[in-house]
Amino acid sequence: MLIQRPQARGAELFASHLGDALIEMGHEVRMITLFEGGFDLPFSGTTHRLNRNSSHRFFDYGAWKAIHQILLNFNPDIVQAMGADTLKFMVFSKIIFGWKGKTVFYNGSVIGRYIRSKPVRLFNQWLYKSISGIVAVSKASQLDFENLFSFRLLHEVIPVGILIPEKISLKAPLPEPVLVHIGGFTFEKNHPELLQVFSTLLAIKPDSKLLMIGEGPLRRQTEELVEKKDLAHAVSFLGAHPDPFALVPKNAILVLPSKIEGMPAVIGEAFIHRIPVVAYDVGAVSELVVAHQTGWLVPANDSIKMLESILEITELSENSLSGILDAAEQFARENLELKRVAMQYEGFYSRLLFVDKT
Repeated sequence: MLIQRPQARGAELFASHLGDALIEMGHEVRMITLFEGGFDLPFSGTTHRLNRNSSHRFFDYGAWKAIHQILLNFNPDIVQAMGADTLKFMVFSKIIFGWKGKTVFYNGSVIGRYIRSKPVRLFNQWLYKSISGIVAVSKASQLDFENLFSFRLLHEVIPVGILIPEKISLKAPLPEPVLVHIGGFTFEKNHPELLQVFSTLLAIKPDSKLLMIGEGPLRRQTEELVEKKDLAHAVSFLGAHPDPFALVPKNAILVLPSKIEGMPAVIGEAFIHRIPVVAYDVGAVSELVVAHQTGWLVPANDSIKMLESILEITELSENSLSGILDAAEQFARENLELKRVAMQYEGFYSRLLFVDKT
């Protein structure tokens, strides 16, 4: 599997968990990281760190050659790119050096939101025509791709898998309400709107707290915005953590005002930990969060409705909240459990390899 860098981001964490699950099933899996990163990914197999310069992501002959050399020694049946950067490196390496093996793209988002011009679309079309198959994390991701590109590939929907711990460990409750956001500090996660919602909530409920777990390029900018809004006394930046829910109080509410999402694994993890979820209806969020059944689904960019949903949760009876948390937990256990998802990947890989034999 090719990942961008060792970081606490959904694609990289899922690749690590999926890789370990496939190893347990008897397969040999290796990881290649393109760029340098400081996070210790939870992957037990062999990792090849290229530590390339990310400013050369469009042309890096040395990286293409290094990938070829690793694959030449390993000789895998499947090479899977876990994002747009890794797709480019995989395709150019295969075209130039001609290594064997089927190529797979992990479509973990809504690609159409990133393609804003005809040249970009044509370049991406060329890349995708060069691969063997695609795994989309959701029906929304699959439909978005097929609306953009007309050619046919083996293209299946397999959800993000999550590790289900034997024992749920959460921190003791804090004064209500406690909002938590788990995710990278990137424009997609929409931290300015999160702070806007929290600022309004704080005026209504002065004991409110906001916990932000993650790292990313916009963290410093977000910290400055917290200072500017005079929220520092109520907002905590907890950094990236290998087990983020170990930092989450039992009475927390997960809030996701994202602009763009694929299928956020953090929602499934919140379901398992019985943390209520309030999220904007973007990407495949609605395939997880069913309004007032497994969580609170809010129209995109409707910060007023998001605030109302948070307040509604704080006022729900224990029985009413438990009913929604029960349904959410059941959904996650039946659909997102990692071993179940790994078996779906194994089936997809088998079908992909079978294509040449039919």
